Amino acid sequence: MAGDVDMATTGVARFDALAQYARLSERVENQGKDIVDLRSNMNTGFQTLTASINALSNELRTNSKTQWPVIWSAAGVLFAVLAALSTFFYGTLSREQSRLDAAIVKSAEASQATFAGWGHKVATQKEFDWHAAREAEERARTDTAIGDIRQALVTRVEHERIWRENDEHFKELEHQIDQLRQSH
Repeated sequence: MAGDVDMATTGVARFDALAQYARLSERVENQGKDIVDLRSNMNTGFQTLTASINALSNELRTNSKTQWPVIWSAAGVLFAVLAALSTFFYGTLSREQSRLDAAIVKSAEASQATFAGWGHKVATQKEFDWHAAREAEERARTDTAIGDIRQALVTRVEHERIWRENDEHFKELEHQIDQLRQSH
């Protein structure tokens, strides 16, 4: 910071671009070195891992007897994973099923309470027939009323004819008024 600001002598802050550039250049150079070091460390680690896998692969290839411990270990791990997943899904489904059962019981209780409020009244065939006859009468009355309305309606063509006649009558009256004004 001593190169950037010269406040002791002048009392005014002064920006030193060269010092800033030198600092930034040094930081970029250090970052580049860090990246090179990281790359070499990663390459070394990958080479070590590749060598270990190759050694294990060669050992398995050269060994003529079956690797039962490896097979049983893999089967055990697979079984443990499947058991954990099935336990998770079973628990989830069990909770949802319990919630659904509770909702069904609650719905059944509500419907029983509703039916109890009705006093267990049962509709007879006569009541259904009476309602059907009543609805037929209402429908017939409605159809008759709609027919009466349709008969009383005047079509648009009829309206237009009357409007044309009225327009012609008004024109005739205007013509007569104009003639009367001219004669007086």
